[in-house]
Amino acid sequence: MDNLNMDNLNMDNLNKKFVFIVLFLFCNCFSYSSGLEKLSGISLVVGDDIILDSEIKNRNEKKSFCNTDLINNILTQKLMLYYAKKDKSIKISDPELELKIQEFLLEMKKKYINQKEFLMKFQNKEFLKELTEEIKNQKYIEKLYDKITDDVEVTPKEVKHFLNQKQNQIPYLPKKICISYIIFYPKLSNINKKKIIDFLNQIKKEIHSDIDFSTKAILFSEDDSSALKGGLIQDMKINNLSPEFVHLVLSLKEGEISKPFETDLGFHIIKLEKKRKEDIDFRHILIKPKYSQNELYKTKLFSELFRKRMIHQKMNLDKIPNLLNQNKIVDVIIRDSIWMEENQLSKNTKKAFLFFKKGEITNPHKEIINGKEAFVIVKLLDEIPSKPLSFEENYNLLKNFVRNIKNKEKIKNWANEILKNTYYVKINC
Repeated sequence: MDNLNMDNLNMDNLNKKFVFIVLFLFCNCFSYSSGLEKLSGISLVVGDDIILDSEIKNRNEKKSFCNTDLINNILTQKLMLYYAKKDKSIKISDPELELKIQEFLLEMKKKYINQKEFLMKFQNKEFLKELTEEIKNQKYIEKLYDKITDDVEVTPKEVKHFLNQKQNQIPYLPKKICISYIIFYPKLSNINKKKIIDFLNQIKKEIHSDIDFSTKAILFSEDDSSALKGGLIQDMKINNLSPEFVHLVLSLKEGEISKPFETDLGFHIIKLEKKRKEDIDFRHILIKPKYSQNELYKTKLFSELFRKRMIHQKMNLDKIPNLLNQNKIVDVIIRDSIWMEENQLSKNTKKAFLFFKKGEITNPHKEIINGKEAFVIVKLLDEIPSKPLSFEENYNLLKNFVRNIKNKEKIKNWANEILKNTYYVKINC
């Protein structure tokens, strides 16, 4: 595997700087078993940045260490990082870096079943330091990419040429479908409601400062958009809040924490930070309902029976709400004639639609919607097949697609130009 070592050199007093890259695969050391052996598992070195064999292998287990495209991609990324850091016009502000870190941690939090384990990792200073550096490096690369490709333009003539010459590369519009659906949520038992309210009351008792509330929000809140910010939501228009929220907010003083209350999303406590004429800042902890197996079983059974009734009686959706709202087993949400792209469907719904025809209704299947377990039945009303983009109807999409190709080509040419002024030694795999 090639290895790279970069440094600035002055040659023949011409003051021309070279990036010193050494690509090597084997060291001249003899081994009793195999003659030559690879040097310490190192594949690439760019400046002070070392890339190990294991990193290349982890990027794509199916590809050989000697895969040229893989090595070239890694080399280009490292070259871009090296030059981005040298470019004084490229700066990473603290707010944009913090936003990227929060986005990453939010995705990371979703993967942790044990929230205490996540909090421990989140509080690990060494982990956060390494994570911050990785994200900052990625931002450097992105900004240099934007700078290099900033002047890339695409003309209608180029788009037409692409359509004529690259028929096999023309992207397709995804298949569109029109559906109606019913979501069946279990009605939470009074016992389970009490458990959640007691839990929130216990959290409230343990909060003695802003830091306490933030920590509890990070650890326990199931509102992904605010949890990693310590539950903080700023500049929220009062008119955009649910009636339950408005009633409680208007009754709180700044710094006061509410009692637990319920909305369609789940159960909350809020701490009012600032109240202005039309908007507020508040901290917020959300706990979503956790249904028992018995509640889920009753919901599934109810949805199966209701599906059969829909089919046999050929009921229209406009008649369904009154029937469903009379029951004591489920809460329902009904949506009629919704157009969406096929790739927006959940895996379970896609699977259910594999052999479906217009007018057919799926069997109930479980979904996680807004963080809550539910059963869903879907009726297929209409569909528009996938088709290739056309110049007349999808010019902007095609233009962006061609621009992306040109951007990649320009980055490739930039890297090749850099390597022209680079001294390197290469030994083939």
